[in-house]
Amino acid sequence: MNGFQFEELRIDPLTGEVAGPGGREKLDPKVMGVLALMARHAGQVVSREQLLSHLWPDTVVTDDALSRCFSELRRQLSHAGGDERYRALLEALPKRGYRLNGKVTFHSRKRRVLAIAIAAAVLIAAIVALLLARSPDLPEASPQAATANSIAVLPFLDMSAEKDQAYFSDGIAEDILNRLSQSENLRVISRTSSFSFRDESLDVPEIAERLNVAYVLEGSVRKSGDRIRITTQLIDVSTNAHVWSEAYDRGLDDLFATQDEIASSVANALHAELSGGKLSGRVQVSVDAYERFLQGQYFYNRRAPGDIELAVKYFKEAVAIEPQYTRAYAALAGAYSLLASEDNRPEMPFRKLQGQAARKAVELDPRLAVAHARLSQYYYHIGERAKGTEHYRSAVTLGPDDPLILGFSSGEAIRRGDIDKAVSIWRQVVAKDPLSPTSRGNLANMLLANGQLEEALAENRKVFELHPDAGPKDKVDAVKILMLLGRYDEAQSAVAQLPKGKYQDYGLALLHRVPARRAESDAALKRLEAEDGDLGIEVNVAEVYAFRGLHDEAFAQLTTTQKTLEAAKGTQPYSPIYFQRDLHLSPFLKPLHNDPRWSALVERPD
Repeated sequence: MNGFQFEELRIDPLTGEVAGPGGREKLDPKVMGVLALMARHAGQVVSREQLLSHLWPDTVVTDDALSRCFSELRRQLSHAGGDERYRALLEALPKRGYRLNGKVTFHSRKRRVLAIAIAAAVLIAAIVALLLARSPDLPEASPQAATANSIAVLPFLDMSAEKDQAYFSDGIAEDILNRLSQSENLRVISRTSSFSFRDESLDVPEIAERLNVAYVLEGSVRKSGDRIRITTQLIDVSTNAHVWSEAYDRGLDDLFATQDEIASSVANALHAELSGGKLSGRVQVSVDAYERFLQGQYFYNRRAPGDIELAVKYFKEAVAIEPQYTRAYAALAGAYSLLASEDNRPEMPFRKLQGQAARKAVELDPRLAVAHARLSQYYYHIGERAKGTEHYRSAVTLGPDDPLILGFSSGEAIRRGDIDKAVSIWRQVVAKDPLSPTSRGNLANMLLANGQLEEALAENRKVFELHPDAGPKDKVDAVKILMLLGRYDEAQSAVAQLPKGKYQDYGLALLHRVPARRAESDAALKRLEAEDGDLGIEVNVAEVYAFRGLHDEAFAQLTTTQKTLEAAKGTQPYSPIYFQRDLHLSPFLKPLHNDPRWSALVERPD
């Protein structure tokens, strides 16, 4: 067969076809030329200049043409492969070029065939371009012909005179994003990734390339008294032209209807359908209550020191103004959940407040998925698993694609021991939220648990590319992966980067297999054993025991932790749900799975 193999994909440059587990894709000749050239240099950085000179040797083109080729190529590879990971295998390196990561196998007469294929692809592209230039009456391609419908909603600009309405413009853009997310045939990038470009001076094609989308919605908001002006533009990235634009001068009382109108207009322009009517959980509240809600949401999303307390303040003010404000109650439950995760008081006030707010949200609107999710989370944390499962299932039925609920679905898969499913879920989340270090970190953690170590390491490193100051847990994951790969020199360097104290001691304790570090590793383990009352550390100690082959000591530690949690009855930040998660995910505890004592530790799935 003339052509080559890329991972699970069969590539035929002469016919322009890519075939794989997800089906067949017909590539544009120029796009196939890009793929063939990248395959020829797999694992190497190919500069933009090399690509442009090879594919457009006698034509002056802008970088935008190349960016569009790569955007389309990523989309079609992921479709043919039936897996979003193919997007990440075609890596863009800022100011350097591109690199194709993955296994490429050429078939017989590979170099001659590949050279002919690239030449043919370029020649065909030139002929097509010539025909298009001479045939002005040819119909333009529809948006769907260029890409599967995918869109990013950027944060709207705050055009107020005082520049103090960012929370308001953000909230309007986010509500439109949420409304568009209700479409079954529209891939909408999550807020975390879309809003990450707020302070970067990038043009729309660059943003779209990073997010792998075909369309971008941008806009601005100006509020003055009881009037509001919203301008919006939907941009087709392939042409950098407006598909649709509109300006709305309305009263604030018409704000919700205007948001729905914008979302519907965008969906119509993309030939997509919005399901479910208006946003669930949104009653026609007063502008004062809505503004309080948006302020709370702004601080909840920013999460600087003290921001969650501010979020609680504004959410409480919103429900004080509008006692039927369902979304505000659900958001309040989420803020209390974050506070509860750091709360060591035995009366667990924040956890109880989370339950009260979530129950109120479900009572007011039984169709609000996030309300059921928060109530499910509450019940799981206090050990009432049956009630937690009931509300989790309601959440999945009502909002199966919501990122929060997908995260909870991952937890359910982990509890069943189905780590493959958990990996699949986090791949789905990353596809919607590719620039979120949290999502990437969770995917890395699932891959680590599943033994997919090289890919886990790649995702872990992506976390630090996106967020150089990522937290200690991601740094600990790097140590775990490197130790399991046997890359001990790199693991030692990674341990040195851990914060001093329990995190670094845990990393040092894992270095016992490095002969020169054994004494230091033993000393670190003794310090961990001396930690008083930190149940998460007690599980880490059990992991170290298991990694050293001390299975009896590991079981004794885990059994003690389990009994402590049962006696605590949900008053510990480290709750039974975290304990079960860590049991299933720890790669160091896998040697214990075949021991009869393991079943006494692990909850049976419903």
